[in-house]
Amino acid sequence: MRDKVLCPFFGKNEDDCDVGCEYITSYDVKMIISYCADDYRSCSKYQQLAQSHPEILPIEANIYSNFNEREKENTMENNISLQDTTANPAPLGLLGFGMTTVLLNLHNAGFYPLDAMILAMGVFYGGIGQIIVGAMEWKKNNTFGATAFTSYGLFWLTLVALILMPKTGLIAAPSAKAMGFYLTTWALFSAVLFLATFRLNRALQVVFGSLTVLFVLLAAGDFTGNAALKVIAGYEGIFCGLSAIYTGLAQVMNEVFDREVAPIGAIQK
Repeated sequence: MRDKVLCPFFGKNEDDCDVGCEYITSYDVKMIISYCADDYRSCSKYQQLAQSHPEILPIEANIYSNFNEREKENTMENNISLQDTTANPAPLGLLGFGMTTVLLNLHNAGFYPLDAMILAMGVFYGGIGQIIVGAMEWKKNNTFGATAFTSYGLFWLTLVALILMPKTGLIAAPSAKAMGFYLTTWALFSAVLFLATFRLNRALQVVFGSLTVLFVLLAAGDFTGNAALKVIAGYEGIFCGLSAIYTGLAQVMNEVFDREVAPIGAIQK
């Protein structure tokens, strides 16, 4: 017998085993094979039954062995493999992030004041749009995409809330120090995702690397009160947003043309 024997009578008082008592049935054969697997012939009960029923037991044992093998084969054949035919949601998320980032940082660079245009982009395209993409990436079993897009979608919504909530008069506006820590937290989060992109592609490395730098510059500007840092962050943020826009559109164009017309620097894993 093999080490993993289920039969409670093996090696003990096998007279207590009722398999094959009085007469042999297919049930008895099945029980022996189920308990003892390939070594059922080592069981003294089987040997007794084989001697008393030589015309039945070996034949039925063979039948059940073949039946079990066919059952295993049928189970393997009936395993259904599902193929994911849904579209890649990442370009939508990258464009929502990139375009909103460019427009906000044109304001940081001093091109125009903060207005409803930026806030609307932050709520709908950068915020809700990326959250939807994050849910799509979760459905496609992409942990990185689900985490990144959902998080940055919620970032835009929290940023808009930080701007609008104090205007209601119900809560005070955050201090520069508080905003510095807020942005530092997002810088640390982005830095870890940046490390993950070294398993993805060069284009995403540029996006997340420049995004980490952007958050650091914005946080430094709030901590120090240096307006020049905000302007520098604005220009760096424009670059970051444009890199995200390029990465998103590159994925679209490469899929449409079914070849790499816009390189993203895929990493060989």
